[in-house]
Amino acid sequence: MAVSKKEADAWDRVLDAAADLTELIESSGIEIDEYDLEELTIFLAAHGYAVRNMLKHLKRSWPAD
Repeated sequence: MAVSKKEADAWDRVLDAAADLTELIESSGIEIDEYDLEELTIFLAAHGYAVRNMLKHLKRSWPAD
């Protein structure tokens, strides 16, 4: 099955977002298995549109930094 350049670029963006999410979660001190963290961050990144819609009404971090 051939993958188009557009599809490959989209997947690269998912992986980049997943890497950023991994850094964020790791910096929080949350204990999570490496495999589960990878699965979670790829899932969240792949469903970024839905995640954005759920979080779009947040104006800032909570609790305030």
